[in-house]
Amino acid sequence: MAIIISKIAAIFLIMAVGFGINKTGVIPSNATKYFVDLLLMVTTPCMILCSVTSKEFNPDVATSTVQVFICGILFFAGSFVLGYFLCKKILKVSPADDLGVYIMAFSTVNNGFMGFPITQAIFGSDILYLMILHNICLTLYMYSAGPFILNMNSGKGSFDLKRLLKTFCNPSTILSIVSIIMLFAGLHLPALLFDSVELIGDITVPLSMLVVGMQLGDSNIGRIIKNKALLATSLLKMLLVPLLVFLIVNWLPIATDVKVAVIFAAAFPTAVVTSALALMEKKNSLLAAEIIALTTLISVVIIPVAALFLTGYYGL
Repeated sequence: MAIIISKIAAIFLIMAVGFGINKTGVIPSNATKYFVDLLLMVTTPCMILCSVTSKEFNPDVATSTVQVFICGILFFAGSFVLGYFLCKKILKVSPADDLGVYIMAFSTVNNGFMGFPITQAIFGSDILYLMILHNICLTLYMYSAGPFILNMNSGKGSFDLKRLLKTFCNPSTILSIVSIIMLFAGLHLPALLFDSVELIGDITVPLSMLVVGMQLGDSNIGRIIKNKALLATSLLKMLLVPLLVFLIVNWLPIATDVKVAVIFAAAFPTAVVTSALALMEKKNSLLAAEIIALTTLISVVIIPVAALFLTGYYGL
């Protein structure tokens, strides 16, 4: 347990350094984009490739793969239904045109940009592999159902296969699929290439936490929390969803690692891509960005609590 606490503390101390970098102007805010590109295009794909291909394929891995895909699909379907009920029936968010943005922000998770490095640092490559599969489910959900959800009150939005395929043509997703194929085929990288790729992938954890801290430094949290619907949606997402997922998943006859991956994924904040998708659909992308910022801030508390609970409860 002490080791887990130490790992968590180190991760979030790095985030605090990123916040300090932003506030002191050591690195200009407009430079964040280039760090994000470095993460998404280079270091994260390298981390994925090494983490997955270093595993050995066996029947348990095949079973866990199927289980996490099924759980991932059910997770996003259930999150949508719950988000719709809470935002429309309970919170009655307004204006009505923003309902889809609230639901998308409620039902998505940042299980890639934040999820991969934190999962790798705390739980290791076995559960990171399952988180990668969960992230593939997220991508399918966001770019197939996303346009419908964002436009649900305007009668717009249509399934766009071309855009879905274009979204999948990014280094992280492509390397995820290639890595899984290599795992199932029993293929491994040559030692020299593996060592080089692994060194690049090792940059992901510290760099991603620095970037998250820098992004939080740009957020006007004081103004954000004055929006009661935004605050309520963010709190319900970060507190209620992980609890409900645990209560449901804990009793399912599935592998322990799958349970941990699915429950831990639920503890992550709103996916960063939600804001970009809202902008593409000409919706309130600023609202999406504000929910991302607030849920990310709340996750500074929720993620360590979830990690400690899961490691203790499941004896990891």
